[in-house]
Amino acid sequence: MNRLKSIIALSLIVFIPFGLMIWFRNHQSTGFAGTELILYPLLFGGLSIVILSVLKTFFLKERLVDFNSGEGKWFSDIAWGLLLTLVYFMVFFLARLTLSHILHFSPNMELLGLMLDLRENPILLIVWFGPVLWIGIGLYEELIRVFILTSLWKWSEKLYWSILVIFISALIIGLAHWNQGSYGIVSVGIKGLVSGYFFLKKKRLMPLVYAHVLYDGIQVAILLFTYPEQ
Repeated sequence: MNRLKSIIALSLIVFIPFGLMIWFRNHQSTGFAGTELILYPLLFGGLSIVILSVLKTFFLKERLVDFNSGEGKWFSDIAWGLLLTLVYFMVFFLARLTLSHILHFSPNMELLGLMLDLRENPILLIVWFGPVLWIGIGLYEELIRVFILTSLWKWSEKLYWSILVIFISALIIGLAHWNQGSYGIVSVGIKGLVSGYFFLKKKRLMPLVYAHVLYDGIQVAILLFTYPEQ
């Protein structure tokens, strides 16, 4: 029964939303306006976090502290987040040197347009680097990751299963970046292996959130400063 409940919860929070997301991205043709690219992640991510918390607490009868059950303090979480960010960028550059020559990459032109809009609108800039990046992107995606990991790890304590679940979570998160092409799927998946292994060892959510925010935020900041004016 517990496994059945886990499958139901994962379907409601991960499989169905991610499937609809991939389908929509492959079939919609009009694109999103800049404000929609800010509003949708914030509303979708924020609502998903609430639903996930409710399902875990009242449907699965599990504690939310499962997401942060390892030993650690706020300062060690920040330190690990900085280290993970460095590792993510190492993976990024290695992927550029190797995978970019054999896999297809689809640039996200809508996101590029939004980033350029940010340079002209300080309010959008504050909202994106604030609640959108922290809640709608960083916290949401890492909660999804650890929800997959902690849910499936309860099925077995064997090491091979723990490692397999890390690969499963990396694959799921990678496929959610389908619109970036095969390069995006694989590179995000590799980064997901790093994240999953870290959580296996430390059982700490916040370092993953800090690293995700820093990794995305630094790339966007560099783009804002270096992309030529139109």
